[in-house]
Amino acid sequence: ELKKHYPSLQLELREAVTASLVEEATSGRLDAFIAALPLDQPAIVTEKLFADRFFLAVPAGDPAFASPPVPPESPALERLMLLEEGHCLREQALAVCGSVRPVAMASYGATSLTTLLQMVAHGLGVTLVPEMAASAAGALPDLRIVPFQEPMPQRTICMAWRKNKVRQDECVELARIIRGLDRAVLAA
Repeated sequence: ELKKHYPSLQLELREAVTASLVEEATSGRLDAFIAALPLDQPAIVTEKLFADRFFLAVPAGDPAFASPPVPPESPALERLMLLEEGHCLREQALAVCGSVRPVAMASYGATSLTTLLQMVAHGLGVTLVPEMAASAAGALPDLRIVPFQEPMPQRTICMAWRKNKVRQDECVELARIIRGLDRAVLAA
């Protein structure tokens, strides 16, 4: 979609923890980034893009797992595995868990969602999957992606850039295009 609107745009993509993206944007090494809110950084401007619901990834053959939709107080969440410290998805997962205390956290940790999903597929626990990664996660063998009860937990995804006028118009326009994308495109 971006190439259609801006054929000469040279987009460079990379993945990093939010703290690194904030630091690189405030120092001018990065024009903009996409992350989950909140971003409590006075030097950063944010533009909301979309809501990203959470699903639960469970081992496909796990007979002990309750049927979906998963209530937020489900005992299945006691087997929750999280990304290591520094990943915003970890903090969001802990917020979703609410009163359930995950016991698998002390035994397992990963630096990528892909690793966590492989661990779940091998029966080591369960993990949260953002909607934007759910279709790719659901394609993994031995893994099932199940919804939470309504209202489903979610996070807000934003585009962010440093507070100056240098690229603000371009960032606002990119945010507008991303907001206009079909949900299926965002999840692909």
